[in-house]
Order: sequence, then C-alpha cells, then structure tokens
Amino acid sequence: MVWGWAMDLLLVPLVIGAVVGDPADEPSESAMRAAFETRISADVKSALDFVQETGGPEAIAKIRAAGTDRYEVRTFQKLNCERSAPKPGYVCGFTVDIDVVTGPLQSTLVGRFFPGASGLDLDLG
Repeated sequence: MVWGWAMDLLLVPLVIGAVVGDPADEPSESAMRAAFETRISADVKSALDFVQETGGPEAIAKIRAAGTDRYEVRTFQKLNCERSAPKPGYVCGFTVDIDVVTGPLQSTLVGRFFPGASGLDLDLG
C-alpha cells in the first residue's frame, strides 16, 4: 500500500528528532551567563548568611570592609553543550573571568543548565 509507505517516510524525521533532540532548546550564551550570575550571587549570599549566624555583625563588617563579598563577572564564554542523559537540560562547558578584590579569577567549568521556576538554573555539582 502506497499510503502506508508514504506515512512511514513522513514519520522518519519525527522519530529522528525525538531521538536526537531539538538543538533549538540548547541554552544561549546569554541565558547561561544569567544563570551563572544568579548562582554565584546566591552562593555569596549563603556564605554571608552563614558568617552572620556564626560570627555576628562584626564578622560581616570585616568582610564588607575588606571587599571580599564583591565580584564582577567580566567575561563569560559558552563552549560545548550536550543534552544531559540522566537529568533534564544540557551539560555545557564555559569559561569565566571574574574580578574579585584579590585580582582576576579565570576558570573553565562544566555545569548542567536546565529550566527552573524563574528561568534557566545551573547545577555545578
């Protein structure tokens, strides 16, 4: 039957797309940077909260006076991304250049970027 053969032929791209995935949902560099900046900001806040609990206001004042709570993400560059097999999202490599009080920090990292409640989230674990 010609119709059955034609339907099979039309379904091939759908099956391939489901297996390979849609690269259109791969995170953009700007979305990855925003997720990284959100993550680092939350980590700094958590560290300051811990210092507040354990060392009190004097400890926080020392950190703020020394400037060790301040940073600026200068550059962010997306490297490669692959769909994450065990969990949702993409595992992506990226390089960052961050200015801190002691000087620039440059690093290449890998993280899983996935849709979250308020946009793209990042898991560095």
